[in-house]
Amino acid sequence: MKLAVNYSNALIRLIRENQLKVDLIKCPDWEGMLKEAAPFGEITIHYDLDAGLGITPSVDFSRILKLKECTATPHVNTHLVTPRNHDPENAQEIITINKLWRREISLMVNFFGEESVALEHFPYTHNMPNIRTAADENIFSQVIQDSNCMLLLDLAHARITANSLGKDVRDYIQALPLDRLVELHITGIRNYGGILTDHFGLSAEDWQLFEWAMINIKNRTWRKPEIVAFEYGGVGSVFAWRTNEQVLREQVPRLYNMVHD
Repeated sequence: MKLAVNYSNALIRLIRENQLKVDLIKCPDWEGMLKEAAPFGEITIHYDLDAGLGITPSVDFSRILKLKECTATPHVNTHLVTPRNHDPENAQEIITINKLWRREISLMVNFFGEESVALEHFPYTHNMPNIRTAADENIFSQVIQDSNCMLLLDLAHARITANSLGKDVRDYIQALPLDRLVELHITGIRNYGGILTDHFGLSAEDWQLFEWAMINIKNRTWRKPEIVAFEYGGVGSVFAWRTNEQVLREQVPRLYNMVHD
């Protein structure tokens, strides 16, 4: 397993000053950022791809493959989503979106290969009711099984979704196809503006869930992922305000030791 951490100015500064060690720098597929990060370590790319909106056929797969091959990116990720007008109570709409998911993911699997496509579940909150179908653990798992792709498990997304569904997060996770796990994401969540939101530093509850996941991985109850990504930090108005250098100093070494123990 390798530890990846989100690209941020604070992370690069700490790496440059030899105050922090990571295996991979996690970046979006922004070519400017990739060039900036390259001198400081190997890069893994997290793509902003969504299955369920009908736009996958227009994606430039050749560009994605080229970026994948020139970085340390082992697989191509895509989120399972629904259009904003999707009604999770409408049985016919559920059938329609299931067909669309399989068509879109099959395009990716046919191009990149079964083990090179990883499906990620989106966090379901009550202010985005349309996502409930995609976040249902049984529906999500069946899409992976039918598409012969792999699983990207985001622990924060699982916590948010389980909380919204009134379920235990461990039960929610255990229902997923963990024998197909190739990447694990960890980040802190907190109530922000009345909504559970991720990409914060880890709290005690976040650490407990991560420790439980690592026990399952090291006991071989779950498949061992290739990457464990700490999705903390970033650039721009969405992420810069919640990027604290001290959080990186304190939490990245602990994560690194747990991943490499």
